[in-house]
Formats: sequence, C-alpha cells, structure tokens
Amino acid sequence: MSSPLSIATTAPRPLIRANPKTPKLVRLDVLEAATHVAGKACQLLIGLMLLVVIRGAPTVPLTRRTMARVNISREAAGPALRRLEDAGLVKVWRLPGRASMVCLLEPGKTTPLMIHPQDHR
Repeated sequence: MSSPLSIATTAPRPLIRANPKTPKLVRLDVLEAATHVAGKACQLLIGLMLLVVIRGAPTVPLTRRTMARVNISREAAGPALRRLEDAGLVKVWRLPGRASMVCLLEPGKTTPLMIHPQDHR
C-alpha cells in the first residue's frame, strides 16, 4: 500500500544551486507589494526574488528555468512581467533572442532593491 505522499507526485523542480549553509534574507515588503498585482505576477516575483536572493544582486535574467521553478508558462510570463513593470516593482530590459533582464526595485521607488547581508550566529 502506498503512502498518500507518493500519490501526489509533481513534476521535478529545476535545480537552483545555493549554499545551504549561508542564510539568505527575503524582502517580504516586495512580496507584499506584488500581492496587489493581478494574474501570475506574484508567482513570477517569487521566482525572481529567489534568484535575487541566491545571486545577491537585484538584476537577474528571466529564464525558462526560473519560470518552470514557479510553474509559469512563457505565455503567462510576458503579461505578468508587464504588470509588475506597470506597478513599479521591476525594470525590464528586453533583449532580442535573449532572456529579459529584470531589476527588482524598492517598493514605491525607482532605485534597485537593496539586499543587506546579515551575520546570523
């Protein structure tokens, strides 16, 4: 008899490598601001925020791997990205034939998102 957990299988998640020993901060104010945007925008912002926290830089590429990580299709990512841009949460550089570069912004400002490393002891 199989356990209930084995019945509810999902597609494997793309691997995003990070050092699990290094604590990472998540800016909840940015996620809260995204909850007011319609559609898959909040989901997309969670994927972008994941990359920002892992890389430690506010500008990241929007790759298919990132979209797959948060279960967003390419068709849904475009409108979601435009909604985030209209809400003032991101700045986007669209490159022909390449992944869009997305810079997360401070909520209500036009400056790049500040990520403050903290010493967790």
